[in-house]
Amino acid sequence: MNERQPEFDFDDWARLYQQDPQAFEARRQAVLALELAKGTPAQAAAARQMLTTFERTHQNAGPDERMIGAGKMMLDSVRTLNEQMGALGDALRGKPSPKGGA
Repeated sequence: MNERQPEFDFDDWARLYQQDPQAFEARRQAVLALELAKGTPAQAAAARQMLTTFERTHQNAGPDERMIGAGKMMLDSVRTLNEQMGALGDALRGKPSPKGGA
């Protein structure tokens, strides 16, 4: 049997946020904890650190500012991954890394 995880119901989350922001935050924290538990301990620690950094730097930000901040963090992560993938490709081809590694 092919079980699918339930889809994210944006309207449900938005309604909860409007009706009971504390319940929304409790659900958000629970979902984040469950997602973090799916990774390895090292992945979970890195994700917790990133989440803590985000929460600390955006604690007084409004929803739009938080979304922009999250987008910037994701873009930084993609750029880092792209650099690492380029370095890996160079290493596999025997080229020196632009940052001085092999």
